[in-house]
Amino acid sequence: MVEEIYRQLSKAYGFPESKYLPKIFETCLTKEEVSVLLSLPAIPEEVATKVSVEVPKVAKILRELFKKGFVVYKQVDDKLRYGLVSDLVAFILPDKRDFEKFGEEFLDLWTRYLDEEYMPNFDTNEFKLAYARVIPVEKTIPMKWGEILPYERISEIFENAETLAVTECACRTMIRQCDNPTDVCFSINKFAEILLERGIAKRISKEEALSIVKRCEDLGLIHQLNNSETEGYEFLCNCCSCCCLILRGMMVLGKKGTTTQSRFVSSVNSELCDGCGICATRCQFGAMSIVDSEAVVDKEKCFGCGLCASKCPTTAIQLIQVRDPEYITDNLEEAPPVPIDAFMIE
Repeated sequence: MVEEIYRQLSKAYGFPESKYLPKIFETCLTKEEVSVLLSLPAIPEEVATKVSVEVPKVAKILRELFKKGFVVYKQVDDKLRYGLVSDLVAFILPDKRDFEKFGEEFLDLWTRYLDEEYMPNFDTNEFKLAYARVIPVEKTIPMKWGEILPYERISEIFENAETLAVTECACRTMIRQCDNPTDVCFSINKFAEILLERGIAKRISKEEALSIVKRCEDLGLIHQLNNSETEGYEFLCNCCSCCCLILRGMMVLGKKGTTTQSRFVSSVNSELCDGCGICATRCQFGAMSIVDSEAVVDKEKCFGCGLCASKCPTTAIQLIQVRDPEYITDNLEEAPPVPIDAFMIE
């Protein structure tokens, strides 16, 4: 039987009825750490008073909880104010240290929590807009250079980023449904700085990032960016539909609105198509099929990722624009004035 204090923490993170989070917390947190977490948001001095522990010890515990991914902090009047992270999945799962320490059963608890509780309760109306957005393979975008929006060019997203880091793919680490690489998830700007400070990400150059992008495109992984204004960029993931929480939530669990299409769909030139089937193999949305030795696109299913066009040996497939620029510019989440506020429960 899980002790009540761990259930209280599950409630504090927004899942009062969770069967799995209390067990997860009991595995990787001490009661003293939980008491500190339940005292937040607060500065260390306030926490020390609430839990009757000396300030230096509280400060040390908070620092460890930050490294584990349970809290973040911000500077307020020359004091560090700590708060619970707003998304446990994004902050804890990229860190393999607990998984390696606690083993497969720990991973299984996370998987069941995500499939049975997190995604079924994922309220896309909370965001008003899609949580993420598919970014096409850049070389397949058929428009003139000046017509391509900065929101849909990975090279420009990287060029404008102040901080770039690569970390482990939380989804594939946990779900374990394929052999695609895990060291391919990008964090951007403030999110990158947090993961770097915790020691679970590697700072990379724009050139290194583009090399990873090329590797992922060759493997048939889908680029997804959090659907935000430029100032609010947090992640750019390279995703598979069998493990990615966003794609898996949509395609396996039937959750709508987790991600949205690019402005393009695939189009096939029947005169050039030889029916090789590479496109159908690479498409993770089930939008490509071979009918009578010819590739056929289901435009309702196509998300315009460009993976099919990027490897078509006869160049029979190209992306065509089907949505105006306003489709993106009018549907971006507003970036918070203070970036850290996006990650903290107040």
